[in-house]
Amino acid sequence: MSVEEITKLLSELVEIPSISSDKTHREDVDSSAQYVENLFAGLGLNTQIIKVAGGKPAVVAQTQIDPSKKTVLLYAHHDVQPVGDISLWETQPFQPIVKDGRLFGRGSGDNKAGVVVHYFVVKQLLENLPVNIKVFIEGEEEIGSPTMNTFIEQNREALEADVIVIADSGNVKIGVPTITTSLRGLVDAIIEVDQPMRPIHSGVGGGIVPDAFMILSRIIASFHNDQGELQIEGLTPTDMNVIELEESYMKKMLGSDNIQLFKTESISKRLWLEPSLDVLAIDAPSVADAVNLVIPKASAKISLRLPPTEDPNHAMEMLEQHVIKNTPWNASVKFIPNSKGSGVVADPEKPFTKELVKNFNNLWSNETVFIGIGGSIPFANDFVKQFPNAELVLVGAADEELGNAHAPNESVQLDHISLLIESLIETIKNIK
Repeated sequence: MSVEEITKLLSELVEIPSISSDKTHREDVDSSAQYVENLFAGLGLNTQIIKVAGGKPAVVAQTQIDPSKKTVLLYAHHDVQPVGDISLWETQPFQPIVKDGRLFGRGSGDNKAGVVVHYFVVKQLLENLPVNIKVFIEGEEEIGSPTMNTFIEQNREALEADVIVIADSGNVKIGVPTITTSLRGLVDAIIEVDQPMRPIHSGVGGGIVPDAFMILSRIIASFHNDQGELQIEGLTPTDMNVIELEESYMKKMLGSDNIQLFKTESISKRLWLEPSLDVLAIDAPSVADAVNLVIPKASAKISLRLPPTEDPNHAMEMLEQHVIKNTPWNASVKFIPNSKGSGVVADPEKPFTKELVKNFNNLWSNETVFIGIGGSIPFANDFVKQFPNAELVLVGAADEELGNAHAPNESVQLDHISLLIESLIETIKNIK
């Protein structure tokens, strides 16, 4: 396994625009699944593409099963995020290019690097297989894995394992091997303002009735105080030990030394263990198309990240109550719940994880660190619920420092992929 082989395979995967949220890319998602199935079938694994009702295609593969051996499930996803504003990209999103040891392209780190990792791990181990290996590459992670719980229920035997390695996390810094011990949960919703009136000239109706943007902005402003602290009641942070991130590191990751961060006792805990809310989008007339009217309709999509141990059903209820409580002027506002998923806590003292840490420390130039992640991997929690005795291991080849997951100019460090492959191979060889 050379860097050239890794680069070639990752490039071919990135070239497939498998955007699961975009119906116009439905065939690309299908093509991506077919490509992945062909990869593992080419290694001699029993493979199939499975799609449950309403879901995207997932690839399930496995070696011949020996009941006397442990079983390791290798997870990644082949779908990717939309491109976003193409003008912000310095390269073409689906025309991968290598610069300074990094491969640039949408999905390079999140999460087609994970597919590459698992492929080469299996390929290297096949001649003298110490465990049973199952591979699961899903196709709807970037839309919240809405059918995943059903998928697992319908395919329990194909997915059941002693250890699940989720290669959809990443390294906190370039060159620093990282184990993720927690993921935040997520709920998101739409706030829809629909005043029972027609659009009317601001000189006729202005000052008599609040426009939709006035109402929406009041609600949005109510989510935080002047210190940036979330004001939704009833949400409880998770208490765990995590490494502390420096302000300079965060500014580097954000791409600006001039950005002003909220003041907080711990950046790490704010990012990984506490709830946070962001406004993802607002539907409104553009400035260029604006006319002199009192606008009756507007909507916003909001995303609430949850502490790893928070119940998403409870969180959605608290979010809705907050919106209702902070709706001004008895305005006509609808709260529309959208997706939701639980957080995850992984035990770093489990045997596979401890062996992996040992190999990380032997193969990488820096010592292993443990972090939380502010994002979510819906499948992880679904798996934990269905297989509570399995050991969960969260790793990845991406990095939070320059990786730009979900953002323009996404990239991945190629030597991270190589090192992760080697580390997992050595760990699996020594699994007890």
